[in-house]
Amino acid sequence: MSTTSAQGPESRSELQARTLPGMHDAVIAVLRRHLPAPARMVDLGAGSGAWASRLVSLGYSVTAVERDTSFYRFTGAPLIAADLNEPFSARLQGPFDGLTAIEVIEHLENPRAFLRECHKLLAPRGLMVLTTPNIENVPARLQFLATGNLRMFGRDPRFNDPTHITPIHTFMLERMLRDTGFELVEHTFNQPHPTGTRPLNRLITRLVGPLLRGLKGGDCHIFVLRKQ
Repeated sequence: MSTTSAQGPESRSELQARTLPGMHDAVIAVLRRHLPAPARMVDLGAGSGAWASRLVSLGYSVTAVERDTSFYRFTGAPLIAADLNEPFSARLQGPFDGLTAIEVIEHLENPRAFLRECHKLLAPRGLMVLTTPNIENVPARLQFLATGNLRMFGRDPRFNDPTHITPIHTFMLERMLRDTGFELVEHTFNQPHPTGTRPLNRLITRLVGPLLRGLKGGDCHIFVLRKQ
């Protein structure tokens, strides 16, 4: 196991968060309900270290995991270099009380394999917080109806991240959880309604939304999972 501490700025204001505005606040609210500090945590897909920095400031003990170690800038938590598309649990000294994977699983090739690796790292009844783009809200359904493309997974790189390769649907995730030893204990969203929608689309969303069955919610799911 190789552990490195990257040098660079430690202030959260100087660390680039690669996620939607408000996402970190929403996940903190979830953690405070289910796994308050102090707890031993792993930040999977740590990026610059902005989220690890936030957790440390709140009293959590954090280990960061990131494939691109050159981007990691937070010196207050150790960094483990690992590709989450490969078996990675043996690189960390578990078990841990909790794991977070913020905007990670949609970038991975095999979500079931990823969840199995996470399961290995957690203590009994350990907690995992997983976020991912919501392809089930009203704008996403309208976009699919009009274009055949999934929202945030489309072909146009101006509006979609080309590294989004694995869309996650709630029903399919529930099946994955049964297969990998997790239970779903909470399902919420980063905000009540999607953001960044054009005025016409917002109007159509308000008109059509009440007619559609199933999940709506904001731009991203927040799933709280517990190891069975």
